[in-house]
Amino acid sequence: MAIAMSPHIPSVGTRFSLNNDIGTIRYTGTVDNTPGIWLGVEWDNPDRGKHDGHKDGKKYFSCRFRTSGSFIRPNPHIVYGVSFLGALTAKYIEALHGSDEIVTLGSSQGAIQITAVSLDKIREKFSRLDRLREVSLDKANVVKGDPPANITKSCPKSAVERWKDVHGLDLSQNLLPNWETVAEITSSLSLLERLSLNRNRLQMPLNYDRLAIAFQKLTEIQLNDILISWSDMQKITSFMPQLRVIEMGYNHLARLCGDKHTTIFKPAVEFLNLDTNLCSDWIHICDSLGEYNSLQRVVLTSNHIEDIPFPESSLNCLPGIKYLSLSDNRISSWEAIDSLSCWLPSLETMMMNGNPLMNDNEFGKQIRPFMIARVPSLVTLDGAFISFRERTDSELFYMSTIIQQGIVADDVRTKAHYHWPSLCKKYGKPDEVQKQQNLQNKLSGHLIDLQVYRYAQSMEQSDDGFATAPETTLRVLPTMSLRILRLKMCKVLKVDARRTNVALWLHMGNGALTKLDKEHDLRDLDWLGLDNGSQIAYQVQ
Repeated sequence: MAIAMSPHIPSVGTRFSLNNDIGTIRYTGTVDNTPGIWLGVEWDNPDRGKHDGHKDGKKYFSCRFRTSGSFIRPNPHIVYGVSFLGALTAKYIEALHGSDEIVTLGSSQGAIQITAVSLDKIREKFSRLDRLREVSLDKANVVKGDPPANITKSCPKSAVERWKDVHGLDLSQNLLPNWETVAEITSSLSLLERLSLNRNRLQMPLNYDRLAIAFQKLTEIQLNDILISWSDMQKITSFMPQLRVIEMGYNHLARLCGDKHTTIFKPAVEFLNLDTNLCSDWIHICDSLGEYNSLQRVVLTSNHIEDIPFPESSLNCLPGIKYLSLSDNRISSWEAIDSLSCWLPSLETMMMNGNPLMNDNEFGKQIRPFMIARVPSLVTLDGAFISFRERTDSELFYMSTIIQQGIVADDVRTKAHYHWPSLCKKYGKPDEVQKQQNLQNKLSGHLIDLQVYRYAQSMEQSDDGFATAPETTLRVLPTMSLRILRLKMCKVLKVDARRTNVALWLHMGNGALTKLDKEHDLRDLDWLGLDNGSQIAYQVQ
């Protein structure tokens, strides 16, 4: 049950909900040229309001966003929240009704009523808070914690001893006013490991004492869209000694650390998600990430990263990072990929889709092999595994492309192609004139031609459909995965791979038509039996 609105006007800073929209009271009082009392509010949704606290040229309060403020009247529909225990019992415990109850049989359309005995025993059985391990109270209007005496009084006796054994707690999009309130709630959950606080608006603590015991077992925290700064995040997480995962997406972060690193305790974080922020300065990003020596996985999807310069020193590099997502940024140069391989020498998995470089029409089909050749440590690119043969073929193809650009000085070539010396050491330096053609021939010997036909049902019974000239011929590497072949077909057919399924069949030597199922998408084409001259049929579904 929601707390009734106080007869007095709520104080500034009070969190509230109105028609499922959450906000914070920023002003109470009169507004010029209008009668009565108004509440100036800042909505959590920046598009919900009309202004930033100014009206008719006068400033009444401040908002972070230009369209997140508005004025509303005090009214009984405003919800000021419930306690954590109130929300917990409302969702997970059904109130006891007494020893005997009158129950109407639904199938009788209200005509038959019976007396049911001991239904409360059944309710108690299904309301065992001591069995809860994951608690979800998102959008539950939680505004405060509960004194220990209230917990003992309100919980069923069977649950009092062990209801605190919760391992995961979701308090996303509630009315929590500050971090002290969060700590008040989590202090009673001694085994808590996972905490979601997404889309809250939490004020920083005035007193940090309660935080010292509130997050001792916490390993994962989600702070997406809570508008917290990097430095404030570090202050809060310094009280989480076991923390391994931090999510900080949608926080409008353009800068992370300050000019000087803080000296506060930093947990051994292994995974950091900075999805959909405003970060653009790569050197600054790496300087900030360098504070976490155990970091292995980083998500920087949908930021504003465009340029990645080479590190000034190996001391600036991040050798521990093995996974990086840079999808949907603004990277458009191959030099950025070369320098990225220097910053992250142990990088194994990289997501790059959605960058201008990946849609470069000049390179087209060469983008994937070029990317593989330029990042020697890479094992998986955009979700597709890189086999030993694909890496070899990609590096040879990359070298042949460099040779075709003509004879240039070694320093000039190395400047344009950072890994050229190491590739020459691996495969031998090709002669500029005599071996140029041999290297290209070596790669060409690996390519196979696939004859492509449009699928027709008659192909299931007869070979006649393959007797005519193919619709097109694709030259591909036999180490290409079936998944990449499907994507290649989508490009040839000019259809959106995200919304379209391209079914493929292989025409066997005995005349049979075998469907290439998606369960084999990670297999190489040669493993599936495709070789030079193979005939495949396709159908867009």
